[in-house]
Amino acid sequence: MPDRFEPQTIEMALKAISGAISPISQTEVIGLSESGGRTLARAVLSPKDVPEYPLSAMDGYSFHSQSLDKTREEKDLNLPVLGKSLAGHSLEGETHATAAARIFTGAMVPACHDTVIAQELVRIDDRQQRITFAADSIRRQANVRRQGEDLARGAEALPTGAVIGPREIALLASMGIASIEVVRRVRIAVLSTGDEVTEPGRPLAAGKTYDANRPMLLQMIRDCRATPIDLGIVNDDPQSLRQAILHAATIADAVITSGGVSVGEADHTRKIMESLGDISFWKLAIKPGRPLAAGWISIDSAANKRIPFFGLPGNPVAAFVTFQSIVAPCLRQLAGDRGGIRPTVRARLGKDARKAPGRTEYLRCALVRDANGEWVAEIAASQGAASLKSLTDADGLVVLPHAAGPLTAGTMVDVILL
Repeated sequence: MPDRFEPQTIEMALKAISGAISPISQTEVIGLSESGGRTLARAVLSPKDVPEYPLSAMDGYSFHSQSLDKTREEKDLNLPVLGKSLAGHSLEGETHATAAARIFTGAMVPACHDTVIAQELVRIDDRQQRITFAADSIRRQANVRRQGEDLARGAEALPTGAVIGPREIALLASMGIASIEVVRRVRIAVLSTGDEVTEPGRPLAAGKTYDANRPMLLQMIRDCRATPIDLGIVNDDPQSLRQAILHAATIADAVITSGGVSVGEADHTRKIMESLGDISFWKLAIKPGRPLAAGWISIDSAANKRIPFFGLPGNPVAAFVTFQSIVAPCLRQLAGDRGGIRPTVRARLGKDARKAPGRTEYLRCALVRDANGEWVAEIAASQGAASLKSLTDADGLVVLPHAAGPLTAGTMVDVILL
């Protein structure tokens, strides 16, 4: 078994934390209009056929395809027009299987008909109220949305863990569903540590730096569809930090700190974490973001109740990368969320990339198209762990795999889109 205080691969780290996280069980029922971004607590089964009746897919004329049997394909078909069907209304008048009916998009197809021909394909005799069209211009049962074509009654419309977006809202509304049961939003406590950290907007004393991490992490938590709890800045006093983390654990489902986990501070923070619970690992085999502490804070040892803890690096880019690679998947697991993974593209390296095997590296890059329309990843000149400008200018992060050595220009790589 690997030493938990040796640098862990991303896969090992996720297995140690995410694999041990159980999704929260509390749920709530909310209105459909408020459900965007929420996670379904249980599968939704369709209460009805969708559509509930056969509907016309276009403006035209409905008729029964048996009429096509009465004429040869090369001949014209001539039918009387009886009745009219408008969207949202019952059939006006009466029709029958040997007649046609005027019909419009979204209208119910008369029970005695099974085919709709587009109005531009027919010749209309208004005086005699008949239509004529070529028998070979229409296939049987064309232009009709069948009953239950989209969803049959009792079929699974959305699975447990689905994240509700505009498409899901439209689907639920089409079934007449006005409210759904969702997982309670995950609550994540965030605090920054360090005597050198100052709240943005306040005067900056000599030797101090503004806290960029906490505002960034609060927004990243929102992007994960969770609720952030801002606990501000805590100084380097061990007792203050311990009390702040204990308080955070009583009001949140997970705790995130930034700063205080580098080599020079490790013993200090490690003792606090060990006194509160258990450390799963202390370092990641990645760049940027090597100093990452993760483990568990014990809430009720008798009941074996605990919540995850993440101690992120103090450098902003390192905090960003470690959140994306480790924390975000864990938060999705905590929420029972099946979505939210950042998309990736394949691209060619625009220049050589120096790298030694044994760690995964994330390089900020711009994405450009070459003459063939393929993506090329142009690696940014600045890759410092504190260089926020290069992060905001980047289109993505080139992923250099753990086992890879130096890579030459033109090598295909994965790029995580930002």
